[in-house]
Amino acid sequence: MMDLKGRLLVAMPTLLDPNFQQSIVLIVEHNLEDGTFGLVLNRPGPLRVDEFCSSIGISWVGNEDHVVHEGGPVNPSVGWLLHEADPEQPEATPIVNGVHLSTSREILEKVAMNPNIKRRLYAGYAGWSPGQLAEEMRYGSWLTSDLPSDIVFSNMKEQAWHRVMKHQGIDPFTLVPGSYEVS
Repeated sequence: MMDLKGRLLVAMPTLLDPNFQQSIVLIVEHNLEDGTFGLVLNRPGPLRVDEFCSSIGISWVGNEDHVVHEGGPVNPSVGWLLHEADPEQPEATPIVNGVHLSTSREILEKVAMNPNIKRRLYAGYAGWSPGQLAEEMRYGSWLTSDLPSDIVFSNMKEQAWHRVMKHQGIDPFTLVPGSYEVS
């Protein structure tokens, strides 16, 4: 079994599920017994991070344009925090070099107060039961990719899918002519 943790799933044009069209999913956990858990990196949501933090009594320092991203269609009331590694946060789960996952309010409070730490909040997640992702990959719905170093905390939004496809050496415009625009 290929270890997918820390890799990207890139939706192929044949994947018509509106939750995943042109999505890039960072795989957080993948194993035969439990299945796969990931966060969609390129789906900004409508709620600003400073508004969210304020609603739970946390101050947000930094760019007010940051939004809570839609991590996936599963359990959108659950929040996740991806952030740069911080040696003072040993309870954060390392995903890949320089990227950690946290659900702790304490870590959110510390990270929210430090605009020098790259960070991104997510609501919900993408999940696959054991064997489900392998089946979708056999049908050509997903491509796996290594992680371009700048993609996790990038503000590229819609362009991110094109960027990752090109990182893989694929011109996205040759996949399905005329079906994708670059914003």
